[in-house]
Formats: sequence, C-alpha cells, structure tokens
Amino acid sequence: MVRYSQDRNKVALIHESGTYGITSGATGTGVWIGEITEHSADDSENLIADRFLGANTRSVAEWAGGPRDINGTITFHPTDMRLLFWAIGSVNEAVGTGTARIHYANQINTNVWQNPFCSGTGQINAPMSFALEDSKTSAGSLFTRTIKGCVLDNVTLTASQGEKVGIEANYIAQNLAFSGGTSTLTVTVPTTTPYLWSDCSLTLSGITLATAKEVSIAINQNIEGPHYLNGSRDISAPILGNRDNTLSVTMDLDEQAGNTIYSLYKNNASFNSTFDLDADSTTGSQHTILFMSGCKVNKMEVPSATEGVVESTIEIVTPTIIGSSIDIISAYNPW
Repeated sequence: MVRYSQDRNKVALIHESGTYGITSGATGTGVWIGEITEHSADDSENLIADRFLGANTRSVAEWAGGPRDINGTITFHPTDMRLLFWAIGSVNEAVGTGTARIHYANQINTNVWQNPFCSGTGQINAPMSFALEDSKTSAGSLFTRTIKGCVLDNVTLTASQGEKVGIEANYIAQNLAFSGGTSTLTVTVPTTTPYLWSDCSLTLSGITLATAKEVSIAINQNIEGPHYLNGSRDISAPILGNRDNTLSVTMDLDEQAGNTIYSLYKNNASFNSTFDLDADSTTGSQHTILFMSGCKVNKMEVPSATEGVVESTIEIVTPTIIGSSIDIISAYNPW
C-alpha cells in the first residue's frame, strides 16, 4: 500500500489568461507563493436529496448534482507580497534599483477592472483570479488536483514576536480537476529569506509602538460566488462584496503610546497608520510598507491584573490600505 507523506507535497500558482477560470500556460514553471506550511481545499458537491411520493422508501430516492462550491486556505511565510497585494486591489509595477522592482497596490471599487490585461468590450469587473496545482507523489503513485478560478476572499498578514511573518489566504474557486498523472509544474525555491518579526514596526498616529507583540492586518472582500442559471453547476466569475479592513494589535502598555491611543479611541478620532516590513539585505532589495488612512479604534482592552506587565489588545478599522513593496519579482501580475 502506497501512502502519501508530507515531504512529497507541492503547491504552485498558475496565472490565468484573462478569461476567468482559464489558465495561462498549464505546464512549465509555476509561481512560487512563499514557504507554504499548509494548503486545504474544501470541494463540496452539495448533492440535492430527492424524496418524493411513490418511491416506496424511507431513504433518499435519488441524488441530484447540486451547486459545486470550492473554498480553500493557503498558509505561508511570504518572501513577496503578491497575494496580499492582489487582495488589496489593483497592482502596478515600476523599476527599482538594479534587479529590484517596485510593486504598488491600491484599493479599487467595482467600476474599475482589476484585470487590465482583459482588453476589449463586455469585460466583467471581476477580481484577480489564478489557479493552483496541488500535487502529491509517492513511489510512482501520483495524486494531482488543479483548482481553477481562485479568487482571494479573506487575507490576513500576521507578525508575532520571535516568528516569521505569516499570511493566511482564504479563496473561493470555480472548479477542481483531478488527475492521477504527474505534476505539470516545477517551482524554484528562492534564496530570499521570508520576512521576520524583527523586520517589522508599526506606527499609529505618528507614534511607533515599541512594545507591540503581535500585529495582524486582515482584508476581507466578502466575495460572493454566484450560481446562475447558465447550464453549469460551477460558479460564475465572483462578485466583490463590501470591503472590511481590520488592524489588530497586542502590546505591552506603555505611557506614551497607551495614553495617545486610548485618547484617540475615546474621542472617536481618525488617524493614519503605517506597518513597515524592512528586510533589506542591501538598500531597496526587500521592503514592504502598508499605509492605512482614516483609521479609528473600534475596541481597546486594558485589563488590570495582580501580576505581570499590562497587556492591551486593540482593534482598529482601516477604511483605506495602499501598499508599496520592493523585491526581485519582475511582476506580480501575469502581464
């Protein structure tokens, strides 16, 4: 009996061609996502149980094919911000120093195409989509799934003290194809080190939090996958819902930062925030900055206990996020 083990798992990203659910180059070199620690895909057939008179059974008489739904989660340590920037919105590139490239991410609304490489008329304003190949091999036995039409729904970037920075990316997808054949993609592990907690700093209203212990930035697109009456059990191109951005902070309370933030909280005041991830080996080689404007503290807990340093947890709503990132990736987009 052949069993599949963790060391033979592989997940690679495939660019789509400009038509939702159609891959651009299904073989060859895959796109490195990061140091993936887990990928799960929930593929549900949602069978419809038919019970009707005259079937002469207490059990289900027939099963009909229901709306197919695919939801997945990729957890990884990032060396670049491709998926996070796609979650923010529209991405464009500029030339940096030497081999470095600068990537910019800006929020967009539904009156703007996120996929400008989809030229022509009648294009839908769907978010960026991609495909994933998840393959397992063991002693010549192969198990390969290709998940097409993946669209990012909820993406969270987390930095915790003493750890690598992590991203958890939840997506919905259109269809999943299974093959017992070999993996069609190869991926090259880059020499770039993932971002670390020690690369990170958070500034709220002009004050750098020197005692922050964990910072999370969550981008929720509230994606809807419509099942139209179009002859298919699969979803059509997903629809962007209301955007929700949340900045969560855990910190040891200090006088300057604590008093300022609590005053902003109780006065319902707006302020700007910056999360800086600077992993430059040389100036301008690996550096990401996330700018958040219109921030307001929604919740701030400041407990009193009989021992230890006072630890405060803060929840901040951030209506606008834009990003700038420098790395060796020539383009986050497939064009």
